[in-house]
Amino acid sequence: MNRQNVTRDRVLDVACRLFYSKGFNGTSVRDIANAANVNVSLIHYYFKSKQGLFESLAINYFEPYLEILESIHFTDANERVETLVRKILHYKLSHNQLSCLVYRELSLNTVFAREMLVTYLAKEDHLLSNILFHKSSKMEITFKEKLKVLQLKGLLNAPFTMPHEFRDPFITEASLSHFVEEYSQSMLEQEAVQKLAVKA
Repeated sequence: MNRQNVTRDRVLDVACRLFYSKGFNGTSVRDIANAANVNVSLIHYYFKSKQGLFESLAINYFEPYLEILESIHFTDANERVETLVRKILHYKLSHNQLSCLVYRELSLNTVFAREMLVTYLAKEDHLLSNILFHKSSKMEITFKEKLKVLQLKGLLNAPFTMPHEFRDPFITEASLSHFVEEYSQSMLEQEAVQKLAVKA
């Protein structure tokens, strides 16, 4: 990895930490530059603006996540739903601050949220529908199926939309794995998720 990429990645890491702790509006480009030990002009060179910096974080978050969804292909319905739940939880927990940050911003009615809605979130819905209901790109998802996808996403996103409720598990890799196991097992025992496994 060349030096420019290392610097760019450091800026993204610092921005994620500050946006998470101080909020997007409470963090300035200068705050990020000072914490990353870089010049403000370098941030503008790489990202154009604070919004561009945040969008880079979101892209870095969603693209690997969607690749995970694209890689899930199992014939057994129960195995598919269990694998889906565990893989998604593990990815989101491995990127805990960024997950919390992205879902907090998506809960607001902003240009960023609307752009993510028509790009990444629409693709996520399509991939989840494909995994759960064998929907091809030409097949319409029914209203009932959309509600089931929404319920599943709500359960998967709960630790990141209410991080104060889920603070303790995020200490070590071991506790992360334990939380994924316990939370996914709890999800899989719920009637709504069991019905997905049966119908998938």
